[in-house]
Amino acid sequence: MQLQNVLRWPAGTTAFAFRTWLALLIGLYAAFTFELEGAASCAICVLIVAQPVQGMVLSKAIYRAAGTLVGVVAGLSITSAFPQDRTMLIAGYAVWAGVFTAIATILRDFRAYGCVLAGYTVALISIVNIDAPNATFEAAVSRVAAILVGIAAVTLANLILTRDQASQSLTRKLRAGLDDILDLARHAIETRTRPTPETCVGLAARLMPLRSEISFATPEKPYVLARAAGGRSALRGLLESIKAVEAVGAGLNEVKETSSCVTKAIDVTQTAIRAETPEDYLPAFDAITLNALKTGTIRIEDAFLHDRLRFLIQTVANVRDGLRSLDTGCWPWRRVSLRVHQDYVAVVLNAIRVIVAIGIVAALSIWSGLPETALALLFTGVFVALGSLLPNPSAMGNAGLYGMPVVVVLSVLYSFFVFPNIEGYPLFILSLAPLVAIMCWLIMVGQPGLGLIIGVITINQIAPANVQTIDPVKFVSSATILVPSGIAIFVAFRLIIPVQPAQRRLRIALGIGRSLRNALADKGQQGMPSPSLFFDRLSQFNLWQGRETVTFARHKMMRRLIDLGLLAYAIRRSWRALDAARPYVASALDANARRILPALAPAETDTIARKYLVLAADQEGEAALALVHAAAALHGTAYVTNKEAQLLRRVELLNRLI
Repeated sequence: MQLQNVLRWPAGTTAFAFRTWLALLIGLYAAFTFELEGAASCAICVLIVAQPVQGMVLSKAIYRAAGTLVGVVAGLSITSAFPQDRTMLIAGYAVWAGVFTAIATILRDFRAYGCVLAGYTVALISIVNIDAPNATFEAAVSRVAAILVGIAAVTLANLILTRDQASQSLTRKLRAGLDDILDLARHAIETRTRPTPETCVGLAARLMPLRSEISFATPEKPYVLARAAGGRSALRGLLESIKAVEAVGAGLNEVKETSSCVTKAIDVTQTAIRAETPEDYLPAFDAITLNALKTGTIRIEDAFLHDRLRFLIQTVANVRDGLRSLDTGCWPWRRVSLRVHQDYVAVVLNAIRVIVAIGIVAALSIWSGLPETALALLFTGVFVALGSLLPNPSAMGNAGLYGMPVVVVLSVLYSFFVFPNIEGYPLFILSLAPLVAIMCWLIMVGQPGLGLIIGVITINQIAPANVQTIDPVKFVSSATILVPSGIAIFVAFRLIIPVQPAQRRLRIALGIGRSLRNALADKGQQGMPSPSLFFDRLSQFNLWQGRETVTFARHKMMRRLIDLGLLAYAIRRSWRALDAARPYVASALDANARRILPALAPAETDTIARKYLVLAADQEGEAALALVHAAAALHGTAYVTNKEAQLLRRVELLNRLI
């Protein structure tokens, strides 16, 4: 952890810690009042579900309840199948945990957490009671009861102290993103330059996490489905706007002398994107384009700019419509999805890592013959699976190595020095406030793995109960297991199947290459370009560079990946534009355009684009606009192809005329 993170207390940490402590107070009081055997499980549930904002708490609580129920059923089933066979019981747990870790890697948000929970709940039900399978059902009932009480406590505390925090934050961030894009557009138009790729990727990287926030912010208000659809439409509009601004900047840089029709189009665009209803300006914008066609004053470069400026107005209109939907709960104009990059190799590796780690720890536990080794299996499975979901999985390995000794120290302090010297529930719950504060602070400074390990395992070790007792022999046995468990978690991420950023970056680059090949073949016909997939790949590529020095070669590679992604995007757009223009052109020209487009022949593609523009002058209304759009899309494809000609020749994609 960097020194500046250690020394700072982020804004909102105090409120977050107080809400969590209040939830712990309510949850443990209820557990003690109802004399639940799993009071410690209730406290652990409170700490795990605790999140900085209300919407995150509600979403995580829902998936925690669902994951717990699935895991309980699985645990009872596996125990029933192998009541006397420890080897098969552990193997069943390992495979189950591995499979659900794989599913969780594909999913995101708290759905992924629910899957991981469904995996490791088997350990809490079956493995912890491996020597007493008859106690499994009772343990399952106690755990479900404790989890439900813990969820109720966290929900109540957040309802008392917070109101619509996540939804307000989401709206604020989306509006801030729109302001940034409008400033980016103004700068691109004034300087006649394309924004730097680093600027665009950085802005998109700040926006992409909002995809997750939509899922837990919208449930805070009624009309959840409509608000979620509005949030997705607004976010996709923002990502599309970034690409529109890039194209406008590149087009202005290409044009040597700005024509009057482009000047008028720019003026309308600048007014429209600042208005609350940009769509009202589209008729006036189209009139400028149609008039330029009639007078013959529009060039192919002008047509490209007109098309992209119009697209910018439309995307900003979609953003504003999505924001209205998010605020009011009405349905937006469009229903869109936000695709993201899936690394299926990482999916398999995460599953194998969990299975192998559990297998190795199980073998060592059996060989050692030490008591309480079931805890080592539990902790290893839990934190290796959870770590696989982090943006930087290795951080969980470090958290296990450094966090477990801290847990031992805190457990000794609480069990032998704090609890024996206090009496009554008020002092007891007050004594837990520092532990809660430490955990919440670590989460807020970007160390969620370390925070969870210190908070959750300390509570598990001190095991709050109605009558607080301490068995020194059992305590020492379980504490002795903690440090080896931390080492096992560290080794799982560093040695067993290490996380290799270079391979992650390579697979992302290959994914961009596959998208280009699929676009050339128009695989998934009628598919529109996916800006979320494009920017998610670039954001992940940037993330996996981590703190490594960005050399000139790596910087150039990032630029190449951006341009290849733009080419795939342009080709997809060209296919759809050709589809829209097909009724207005001769079949021979349409067939020729469809033959040349996937050949990546820039000169021939640009020639076809000019033919479409000539035909547009003979049409009116929607037909003329469809032809202009096709001409612009083909010209954009030719432009990006020319820019990356050297790389495309190297990979044998350029000038593949059929």
